[in-house]
Amino acid sequence: MAMISLLLQNSAGQMAVGLGEGDRLIFDSSRDAALVGLRNVQAHVQAGLDQTGKAMSDVGCVFVDTGPGGLGATRTTVAFANALGFAASIPVIGLHAFELIGRHVSAGGERPVVCIRPAARPNYYIGKVEAGVLSQFQFTDVEAVKEFVRAHRDIADFAGKFAFPNVENAPDEIWPVSQGNSASMECFLALGLEKYQTSPRSTRVFPISENLSVTAQ
Repeated sequence: MAMISLLLQNSAGQMAVGLGEGDRLIFDSSRDAALVGLRNVQAHVQAGLDQTGKAMSDVGCVFVDTGPGGLGATRTTVAFANALGFAASIPVIGLHAFELIGRHVSAGGERPVVCIRPAARPNYYIGKVEAGVLSQFQFTDVEAVKEFVRAHRDIADFAGKFAFPNVENAPDEIWPVSQGNSASMECFLALGLEKYQTSPRSTRVFPISENLSVTAQ
């Protein structure tokens, strides 16, 4: 019998919930007009269960987007996933948002995908997905991000959310355009099932948050 999996994506600030049966997507809340824009994760999940005739007791695994992204939304969704995993004693597997959106944008193509999302100003998260795998990831300042973008603008595609204000009295610089800031639920399910085969089993995962170092005086 094919495993029923619950998919939770929210780090881009737009809640999306899916249900998979084996490798087949059987529910996608982003296609339900009544749910688009609704932030209540429980409402999305319940709608999915109702529309597919499933119960929470049928779910064998939860896949959840752990960011980086909107920290409040990501933390809320990860906490919801952890609560479900603990209550039902089923595994919860975290999926890196950059691996998700990188795979979605590349769609199997050969060009790497540079993924960027804002963190606490003036910092950003930046990563590079190559052949569907996150090969680089860091939390850094805007100037370092700009240099990374300049080095990759002709050889990579871009994903995420970013806008760099031009420096006063300096020539305007044209930056690449993001080709997407969230993954399709089909892409989400495919990556989740890959990770299910290789990830350790746990009922708890953690959101990706900023690592701020403090130097002792």
